Amino acid sequence: MESLNLRIGGMESRKDVQLLGDVLETLPGIEAYDVKPGRVRVGYLPGKVSLSAIFAALAEAGEGYDVEMD
Repeated sequence: MESLNLRIGGMESRKDVQLLGDVLETLPGIEAYDVKPGRVRVGYLPGKVSLSAIFAALAEAGEGYDVEMD
């Protein structure tokens, strides 16, 4: 399992935190995650999910977020 720390721009409420958690739940290969306002930590299996899939899923959630490596 690999770890990924991301900064998420555009998160403004608890609803955003819940939404991103729900998105991560649906991705195969996500083993663990911690979503806090403005930050997401993800434990993932590289053979099951790509970084680009993680970035795309988070960026396209809701109104769209600015996703960057931390």
